[in-house]
Amino acid sequence: MRVELKLPESVPELVLAIRQRDKKVFEALYKSHFKGLYTLSYRYVGKCEVAEEIVHDVFISIWNKAGNVSIETSVKNYLIRSVINSSLNYIKKEKNDILKQEDYIASLNVAEDPEAFYMEREQLLLKLEKALELLPPQCRKVMIMSRFEKMKQQEIADNLNISIKTVKNHLTYGLNKLRFVLTETLILVLFFWIEQMQQL
Repeated sequence: MRVELKLPESVPELVLAIRQRDKKVFEALYKSHFKGLYTLSYRYVGKCEVAEEIVHDVFISIWNKAGNVSIETSVKNYLIRSVINSSLNYIKKEKNDILKQEDYIASLNVAEDPEAFYMEREQLLLKLEKALELLPPQCRKVMIMSRFEKMKQQEIADNLNISIKTVKNHLTYGLNKLRFVLTETLILVLFFWIEQMQQL
C-alpha cells in the first residue's frame, strides 16, 4: 500500500525542506500543485505542452537553486508567481519570434518576385538540412521528430525509449548548434516555412 506523502504544515518547515532538497517533499509539492499551476499557465499560453513544460521548468529551477530560494509569503504564492512570470516570458519571446519571421519574410519581397523568393527558400532549407547533418544521430532524430514531425516530447521519449530530460537536452544542444551555424532569425523562419508547407 502506497503511503500518501504530506507536506510540512508550517511555511518555515516547508521552506527548510526545500532548501535541503528533500525529495519526498518535492514530490508531494509537485503532485499537490501541478494541476492548478498547469491550468494557470495554460490560460496564458494556450498550449498544453508548453504549459506543462513551463511548470516542469519552474520546479526544476526551484530544485537547482533550492539552497538560496527565498519565500517570504507562502510556497503556493511563490509557485503561482513563478509560473505566471515564466508564462509571460514565453508569450513575449513568441511575439518577438513572430515579428522576426514577418520582418525577414517581408524583406524577401515575395509579391514582387515570387520566383526569387522560392529559390531563396529552397537555398535556406538546404542550409538547414546541411546544418542538421552536423548533429549527432540521436540529437538529429530528436530535432526532426520535434520540429518537423511535430511530436510532443513525451511521444519522442516513448518512441526512442529515452527520458524526457534526455529529449530536452538533445533539443537544447541541437538548437544551440544550429544557432552556431545559422542565425537565430533564419532558424525561426525556416521552422515557420516548414510548418506552413506541412499544412498545405
